[in-house]
Amino acid sequence: MSLRKGKTKSTLESSIEAALLAVEIYNKPKTQFKLQSLITLMIIAWTKALHAYFHSEGIKYFYKKKNG
Repeated sequence: MSLRKGKTKSTLESSIEAALLAVEIYNKPKTQFKLQSLITLMIIAWTKALHAYFHSEGIKYFYKKKNG
């Protein structure tokens, strides 16, 4: 995937940051809700990665309802 500057690159960097934060929180010994935090942040990371991919390919991933 070739990255354009701008939204695609920043979204992908944000995805990587979310994944790294998930692992960092999971590895802290005294943190509560480790597994829940890991799962939530990894879902956010994958969603951001997919948005970056869709944006780089020119795929519209938001759809508006026709009735409002």
